[in-house]
Amino acid sequence: MKQKHFCPLIVMVVLLTSFMVGVYVLSILANELTENLPETELKAISGIPLNYQLVLNDSNPKLIFVLRDAPEGMTIDRKTGMVEWTPTQEQIGVHKASIVVTDGSNKDKQELTITVVSSGLSSIVAIPAVMDIEGVNITKKIESVTAYYSDGSSKVIDKTKCHFQSDKTNIITVNERGIVETKNIGTATITVSYSEEGIAKNSTITVTVKLPTLPFFGGG
Repeated sequence: MKQKHFCPLIVMVVLLTSFMVGVYVLSILANELTENLPETELKAISGIPLNYQLVLNDSNPKLIFVLRDAPEGMTIDRKTGMVEWTPTQEQIGVHKASIVVTDGSNKDKQELTITVVSSGLSSIVAIPAVMDIEGVNITKKIESVTAYYSDGSSKVIDKTKCHFQSDKTNIITVNERGIVETKNIGTATITVSYSEEGIAKNSTITVTVKLPTLPFFGGG
């Protein structure tokens, strides 16, 4: 008689456990459609195209991508998940968007935060581009480093914000203030690096160290 009382309880426990496991598995499958990145921060430059590709765990060719609450002009390829957008000058600031991906049964969502800035660093130029120095243990300074931007503007950069690197320290050295010192006769290259808003650019200077010119004394 006691066994008859316990059997229904055991059956209920088994059924409840099976149901809970089933729900858990479905939840995992739904969450594994993407790389489980709840939010991604992107930077964009006004007037410059921005492309973003959603990374997937699921290679199902029937996946569908939908863009939600996106800024004006932003589009998505419904088959590949590629987001494209060229923000305008009027869209400078912070924007939000969501990518929803579904396989027909499960779906997941990728949140995007996009910060649009007015212009981006496009190049830097160090002056002079070429240095000819006579003699060793001689110092000479890099005159200037100028940054150029995608909107056509430019500015002179504080040299302490740049990084200077000689490829042949046995010929020349360069310090953090852009002071070059000659060590031996020969030719070396200085790489000047500068980064801004996550964009890094380089410029090079060719330095040739020569034997000093001897004075000429004419005979009389």
